[in-house]
Amino acid sequence: MAAISEAEPAAPRMSLLFDLWLINHMVEGAFDDALAAGSGLSGEEFGFYSLLRRFGPATPGRISRWTAMPPTTVSATVRRLVQRGHVDQRPNPADGRSRLVALTPDGVTAHAGAAEVFWTATRPLAAALQDDVHHQRISLQRLDQALRDVGGLEPRPYQVDDTASARQHLEYDGTPLTTDEEGSVRAYIDFIRTRRTPEGLR
Repeated sequence: MAAISEAEPAAPRMSLLFDLWLINHMVEGAFDDALAAGSGLSGEEFGFYSLLRRFGPATPGRISRWTAMPPTTVSATVRRLVQRGHVDQRPNPADGRSRLVALTPDGVTAHAGAAEVFWTATRPLAAALQDDVHHQRISLQRLDQALRDVGGLEPRPYQVDDTASARQHLEYDGTPLTTDEEGSVRAYIDFIRTRRTPEGLR
């Protein structure tokens, strides 16, 4: 009589939030590793500087509603960056009571330097995703919106164009590029975008 084999246990079903928990820790580690080589900013700080450089000045309350960071965390971060000379606070002309948070010229310089380090270090990820980057960003945007709807948060301060025309193409008549070379070109394009004026940054 043939031996009865035991069925392999089914893989555990994990939730979407657990997926996000795993990804969040990998992203935090990737940010910190990418910026560790002399940028002077942590991954969390780089994100904060990026937000202010592209969408600031903004009130601490608006920053909290954009990011879901607790107000106490926003306040502590602002105080630390003010002491560093990278952020200042100014009266909000809209109401005269709240204050606007903005990067100083030194803060902009620090962010630009960190951006160069960041884009250089993240080229392998861009190469791995290749043409899928835009589709991944659209999926993340939909998830972002769902989380904001559930949490009662404000819309994110920018939108990724969810249309077929969103992809842009550059003409090139030279020798076909390898997969690694294409990834490097895409990463360099992203790097060039970070060197625009604050009004033109993406």
